[in-house]
Amino acid sequence: MLIPTKPQDVTWTDAQWRSIFAEGRDVLVSAAAGSGKTAVLIERLIQKMIRQTNPVDVDELLVVTFTNASAAEMRHRMAEALEKELIKDPTSSHLRRQLSLLNKAQISTLHSFCLSIVKQYAYVLDLDPGFRLANEAEAALIRDDVLATVLETAYKADNPEEIYRLVDSFTSDRDDQLIETLIEKLYGAASVHPEPKKWLQSIPQGYNVPIDMQVDELPFIHALKLTIQHTLEEAYSMTEEMRQIAIQPAGPAPYGTTVEQDQLLIAEGIRRISTQSWQSTFDYFQSLKFATAARIPKETYDEDLIQKAKDKRDQLKKRVNGIKDSYFTRTPARLLDEMRLMHPILQTLADLTLTYGEQYRLAKSERGLVDFSDLEHFALQILTKEENGHLIPSNIAEDVMAQYKEVLVDEYQDTNRLQETILQIVKSGTEANGNMFMVGDVKQSIYRFRLAEPMLFLAKYLMFTTEALDTGIKIDLNANFRSRPEILHATNFIFSQIMGERVGEIEYDEAAALKPGAPYPDQQSTVELTLLSQQQEDEESTDDDVEVNEEIQELEELKKSQWEARYIIGKIRKLMENQTMVVDAWTKNERPLEYRDIVILMRSMTWSADLTEEFKQAGIPLYANLSKGYFD
Repeated sequence: MLIPTKPQDVTWTDAQWRSIFAEGRDVLVSAAAGSGKTAVLIERLIQKMIRQTNPVDVDELLVVTFTNASAAEMRHRMAEALEKELIKDPTSSHLRRQLSLLNKAQISTLHSFCLSIVKQYAYVLDLDPGFRLANEAEAALIRDDVLATVLETAYKADNPEEIYRLVDSFTSDRDDQLIETLIEKLYGAASVHPEPKKWLQSIPQGYNVPIDMQVDELPFIHALKLTIQHTLEEAYSMTEEMRQIAIQPAGPAPYGTTVEQDQLLIAEGIRRISTQSWQSTFDYFQSLKFATAARIPKETYDEDLIQKAKDKRDQLKKRVNGIKDSYFTRTPARLLDEMRLMHPILQTLADLTLTYGEQYRLAKSERGLVDFSDLEHFALQILTKEENGHLIPSNIAEDVMAQYKEVLVDEYQDTNRLQETILQIVKSGTEANGNMFMVGDVKQSIYRFRLAEPMLFLAKYLMFTTEALDTGIKIDLNANFRSRPEILHATNFIFSQIMGERVGEIEYDEAAALKPGAPYPDQQSTVELTLLSQQQEDEESTDDDVEVNEEIQELEELKKSQWEARYIIGKIRKLMENQTMVVDAWTKNERPLEYRDIVILMRSMTWSADLTEEFKQAGIPLYANLSKGYFD
């Protein structure tokens, strides 16, 4: 892998330079927030088109983005970059050709790419070539009708005992709504697998436990033991919090003995679950009994501290006893027997889900409809054939593979297993000599609820190396060109403490930490954390407390969203009245702050309507990107 020497006058960082030119193997770029990822992607594509040796045409690149808006932006920025290159070399017919090819280049979402494959090769499938994409409301109505019909047919079967046993196991006596929800969720989960039928059929097989199997041999037991161990460790940390309360001045010191007893008890549970058998851990929980807390005379110690210590002990006892109630009220043998009893019930559930999926497919086919999931499965069906129980590239896939010199995937952390299978089919080579370029940031993966699989990214990140060895190459882009150092240091301070392999599945280490990249001038700035609360009548208030809460005390009937909105409005007014100046990090130009310089980031858009109304009343211009309509 040859990377050209970086000239002295370029502004790209070393990591960005490597990301632009690395090739000859699969490349994974972990691009942190504000790291110039899009600029790097565009430059990589442009450099491939303008290089002297083996230049590529833009239609020989498969560029997969996460949204249509991202695809449109990338196409637009590529056009701008090509026009700049044409200014440098107006006689280049190659560059003019790239501009003419740009509109038909495959720069799109994966769904759009799959749609193009399905349209081009529809004759391979039993599919109406005049199909159209169903909208979500239309598809939901069809699914509801199909599911109702499938369940009604099951109830009217000659031998309905199986469906009744399933319903009795998962629902109340009132209705079977939970079964409908379960089937839909199971169908949705299966849809993101390359072979959904095999995946569904594997679920009941996990409960077909051999008669001689032990609990410790179950395939999921390691993950379950780890979960229990983590919960016990959390309870142990609560004992340390109790200790800190007890050793405070006027703290309940006699609780020190109680803490030691609780720690010995919980430590034994941690030892059993981490090193011993399930039977040994079961025996431990059967004999589990917390010691009676030491007696604390209220007249001797602070009552508030006594109560805090008691509350903390109640919390840890509840957590430990919750483990016992969830996993250790049945003997190991009984657990295995219950799994065997569940096998036929889950087989019924899987069969119903398969029937539902097939009937839903037929209903869409009758109407000439497909949904987004169909596009991916149809594309996979076209691009693969089965050989010895495995999917291998079809002749069409080999043609598609030959068409593209590079497969570039943006937001790779939000890819699911079905999409990964399609991408692996159309890319060339292995990881050590492939042509796949993946960009993303597992720390920014937020679509697991939509069945994205960030572990695909993480597995490659852990396996790929920074140097050209017998695998793919990984590059960390962690220089942030968007935010001031104070923002980045505060972010690193928080996440280095709360994010690790246990929480977040990745260590927030030096490679993951955000590095200041923008040349902001040095000045004394701080990151503020403001907690809004109603002042209790018997609490003493400092001048700062009064300043923050004065207006809020007058607005006890307001919703929390309105409290927060009015506080933000106050901060904005103060910034504007003080004629705050903003500085461009690159030009060093200074100008007065404007409203458009301010952005409000929210966890969700739940409060957006209240926020918008409060800003309107305050006379501060605000734009909110709302998805709801006028009458919602």
